[in-house]
Amino acid sequence: MRIILLALAWFLISAAPADAPIGTFQTWASYKKLPLDFTSGGVIVHVEAMPCSNPPATESESCRYDGFNNQAFVTVGGRGVAPMTVLTDKQSAYARIAVVRFDWHDPRPGVIVESQYGGSGGKLTLQLLVPSSNSYRSVSLEDCNGADLEVQLADLPEDLSGDGRIDLKFEDGAFDSIFGCNACTPRPPVFFAVKEGKIVDESRDPALRGLFAADMVRSAPICLSNKRYRNGACAAYTADAARAGQFEAAWALMLKHYEHGSDLWEPCDMPVSAWVNHRCPEGHVTHFRDFPESLHAYLVRTGYLSSPSQPFVMQKSNRLCENPV
Repeated sequence: MRIILLALAWFLISAAPADAPIGTFQTWASYKKLPLDFTSGGVIVHVEAMPCSNPPATESESCRYDGFNNQAFVTVGGRGVAPMTVLTDKQSAYARIAVVRFDWHDPRPGVIVESQYGGSGGKLTLQLLVPSSNSYRSVSLEDCNGADLEVQLADLPEDLSGDGRIDLKFEDGAFDSIFGCNACTPRPPVFFAVKEGKIVDESRDPALRGLFAADMVRSAPICLSNKRYRNGACAAYTADAARAGQFEAAWALMLKHYEHGSDLWEPCDMPVSAWVNHRCPEGHVTHFRDFPESLHAYLVRTGYLSSPSQPFVMQKSNRLCENPV
């Protein structure tokens, strides 16, 4: 509470911080523990390291050395706007913050707070501070059941679907090491937007089909080759094709080119992130005959295909990630 009160006092007495272009991420590094202050689009942002004595967060390993957690308080506000404070992820070495206009009809901008941990197949955490009345309301991608996302958001996110809302582009972390090594498996893109204050998965929007078709070009040369360990690329290629409305043709090509003999397929109906000691939990193993059978089951389970009885039908409706309040 003390640090929050100090942040509120800072809003009242501090000099004007540096200005940053709207949509451009600013990075706070936890190892430096230095405050970060900037304004963007009329929003004032203050980031300050959280002392180890501050509850309720669990103290991190860094408390042994410098008296601060890896976490930071991010306080946002502005003229006539009540400040709001959120905590960054406790495991991440940095946080990235950007002021954006989620919807062109919003009366004022919102804020994205992003961080990651865990290396090349790391976990991304995201908090969106959505304008609400005279302050903000925090929504998190953790509200999206099953969302397992990777890659940093790019600066200046755009409206890719043409509906007046910016689309946040990530990579689908559910493909991490499923059909081969982590580096052998490209990730299909996934897209989220804020609609009426809620996070919506827009990946099934037909307006985005062209982006999935373009991503097929990335995976096709590997999948449709004779290279070893290409089945991971084939998984991404067919997943993209399902979103692009080109699944039947891509599936037929995959059947002619996938790697036989040393097939690597997922014998588990749970994502790798839910495994125990790097092993599929007991009772969740399914033995498939070959890679195509396993891949088809996986694409159904992850929502790229609608159902086993309708294998080639793309799910077109957007998915609401959190229950309305």
